[in-house]
Amino acid sequence: MGDFQKALDSPTGYPIIEIFYAQTGSKAASSAMMLPILLSGCYSSFNVLASVSRLTWAFARDEGFPFSSFFAHVSPRYKIPLRSLFLVTIITVLIALINIGSSAAFNAVLSLDTLALYISYLVPILFMLIKRIRFPGEIRWGPFALGKFGIPINTFAMAYGTYITIFLPWPETQPVTASGMNYGAPVFGVALLFAVIDWFVRGHKKWNGPTVMVAPK
Repeated sequence: MGDFQKALDSPTGYPIIEIFYAQTGSKAASSAMMLPILLSGCYSSFNVLASVSRLTWAFARDEGFPFSSFFAHVSPRYKIPLRSLFLVTIITVLIALINIGSSAAFNAVLSLDTLALYISYLVPILFMLIKRIRFPGEIRWGPFALGKFGIPINTFAMAYGTYITIFLPWPETQPVTASGMNYGAPVFGVALLFAVIDWFVRGHKKWNGPTVMVAPK
């Protein structure tokens, strides 16, 4: 890898580029090695944009957030939820622009994703574990079930997820500064507060659960 500190202090801002250059001694070779990484990032961003726009549309279809009727619209010409696609695109661009004004604020927004992801896993696992223990006979199993291994696996998943969720919001360095602060927990708290307010003001009147698109046998 070469000089570790030199890689961290790379003028490009990306240590991996400095590592490639240290090993090859060629800017052309370093650029060629970076190209697959950049292309994979670009391709994955299109896939993420497509999936998130569909999730947004589905949530709007089920009256899950404000202005749902507007964002649930599907373009009759292109057969895709264009309004949801534009919403996700605009939000993504606005978040990226934050980095121009403040890298600390930008990192605060980015720190939310991993924490929120683990919490989104913990909630259904918790309720499934409770259901397995208290009301096992009421569970309607699909074609695949963990059987007797379900409770141990759910318990391990809860323990691991709880451990990660507790330590993810901690700052990485001491003393804590504005630039080194981990804003994951505060940002998640604000997002959760907004969701709770929206639920009591509007959501509980319209939300009837996910729309079932498959007829039961």
